[in-house]
Amino acid sequence: MRPFEAQPEATRWIRSRVVRTGIAVLAVGALGAGLTHLATTPSAAAPVPQPTMGGFDAAAMGSRNADVSRDNSRVLAPQVQAQARNQALAATAAELAAGREADALESRSAALTSAVAQINKQSKMLTDQSSFLMPTAGGFDGRYGMRLHPILHYYKLHNGDDIGGACGQPIWAAADGKVTKAATGGYNGGSGNNVRITVGTIGGKKVETAYLHMQSIVVEVGQTVHKGELLGRVGNTGLSTACHLHFSVYEDGTAVAPKKYLGK
Repeated sequence: MRPFEAQPEATRWIRSRVVRTGIAVLAVGALGAGLTHLATTPSAAAPVPQPTMGGFDAAAMGSRNADVSRDNSRVLAPQVQAQARNQALAATAAELAAGREADALESRSAALTSAVAQINKQSKMLTDQSSFLMPTAGGFDGRYGMRLHPILHYYKLHNGDDIGGACGQPIWAAADGKVTKAATGGYNGGSGNNVRITVGTIGGKKVETAYLHMQSIVVEVGQTVHKGELLGRVGNTGLSTACHLHFSVYEDGTAVAPKKYLGK
C-alpha cells in the first residue's frame, strides 16, 4: 500500500478548502475593485462633491448664507420702513407742537400787550386830573345851559349835566380830591342828598365837583377820595322827577359846562 493512498478523504478535503479560499479571495478582490470604482467614478444622478475646509462644505455654506441674507432682508425691510415712518411722524408731531406753542406764546404776548396798553391808558386817565371819569353809567338826559325847568316851569340855568341811571347804581369820584360837603336827610335846597369835592387847581383855577339827588352817601366830610372811588348811589331825592345824577363842575366857585372835563 502507497503511503498516501490510505488518505483519499483528507486529500479531497484539503483540495476543497484551497478552492473555496481562492474563490473567497477572488470575490473579495472583485468587491473591493467595484467599491473603488464606485467611489472614484462620479454618478450622473449624484452631485459632485465639493472641496471642504476644516470639515465644512464652503460652497454649501455660502449658498446657505446667501439664502439667510435674502430672508433677513425680506424680514428687516418692513421694520426699517416702519422705523422710518415712526421717525417722520415723530418729527412732524414735534413741529406741530412747536408751532402750537409758538402760536400760544404769540397769542399770550398779544393779550399781554393789549392788557398793558389798557392798564397804561387807565393809569394815565386816573392820574390825569384834567380828564374826569364818567361819574356813573348812562347817557346824558340834560346838558349844562338855560332850560325850562320841568318842575318850576320857568327858564333857569341848568348848572350841570344830568346823567341817566337806574336807582341804586354806583356813583364814582370823577377826580381825586377832598370831600367838603356830604349833605343827607332831605330836600337840601332841591339838591337832595349831595356831595361836593374840592379837586384842586387845574389851569390856574380852583376846581370843585358836585353830585346831586343821591340815594345814599358812603363818604364823609374831610375824607380824601381818589378817581373811581365809590361815593354813593344814584337816587331821586330833592327837586327831581326820576332817578338820575346831576353832576356839576365849578371853577373858582362858578358852574361851568362839565363836558370841558368829561369830554377829555
